[in-house]
Amino acid sequence: MEIPALDAVTVEVLVDNFYDVFEPSRPGLVERVVPGRLKKPLVAAHGLAFWIGMTQNGRETRILLDAANSPLPLLNNLEALEHDLGQVDALVLSHGHPDHFGGLVEILRHRPQLPVYLHQDCFHPKLLITPRGRVGPWQVVREELVQNGAQLHENRGPAVVLGQALLTGTVEGVTDYEKGLPGAKRVVEGAEENDPFTDEQPLVMHVKGRGLVVVGGCSHPGIINMVQFARKLTGVDRVAAVAGGFHLTAGGDELIQKTIAGLVDLNPEMVLAGHCTGFRALTRLALAMPDNFMVSCVGTRLIVDGRSGTA
Repeated sequence: MEIPALDAVTVEVLVDNFYDVFEPSRPGLVERVVPGRLKKPLVAAHGLAFWIGMTQNGRETRILLDAANSPLPLLNNLEALEHDLGQVDALVLSHGHPDHFGGLVEILRHRPQLPVYLHQDCFHPKLLITPRGRVGPWQVVREELVQNGAQLHENRGPAVVLGQALLTGTVEGVTDYEKGLPGAKRVVEGAEENDPFTDEQPLVMHVKGRGLVVVGGCSHPGIINMVQFARKLTGVDRVAAVAGGFHLTAGGDELIQKTIAGLVDLNPEMVLAGHCTGFRALTRLALAMPDNFMVSCVGTRLIVDGRSGTA
């Protein structure tokens, strides 16, 4: 599926699990916020939200990808980073877990008639079986979104967002080691089943002369599966950047090792990982990819510019 080659893409981290003022920047590529220059402090939380800007022919389109675990950190950080919700052209929900949709209804109250893109399977109730017991269920409720003004765009297969970016639809599995989150369940027609994460899909953009920018939520289907599927759908092999949560540590050492090998083989110019990736996996990523890996922190901007030669 062809998507236009954009002039530039910026991916700014609104909410993530980490906020570290000592993480370095790489000017023109990954830039960290300077806390003393903000109008108010930033807040980290176990959730994820990105402010994504896409530039084409001098016009910028803005997408919110995910809505954090709660409106509290999301609205706080939007204000701190001086972003206006009135400028948002659409919201994309990566999948139906509460650390990604927690602030969605409140965003709709602040930004009526917002186009919301999501997979149809996001509406199934979700829960987790953990060593400390059952957690959940949680549910994205279609009627609640509509009542609060969402203009829903539901998909199962590939879909284009605002004529510029791609949602892959249900991700095709090609690896033998990316098997999803252990203990994850969903409820379909009243029956509880293992969650195959058919609802999780990355947002994919193509930057002219640079390649693909692939942004995931938790990457439950596997970040390698997601990137490979994006390459297959777009016909673009080169990968400029991969960002999001990778959910690796919970999957064990084999998953960490093989995923890192897969990323090294893909050779993206930047990997920006955080959220659910896990500390053990993040440290191993840093060791394995010292020149093209950085930790995702609140206030971080990833810049992929096809006009400047900077990835």
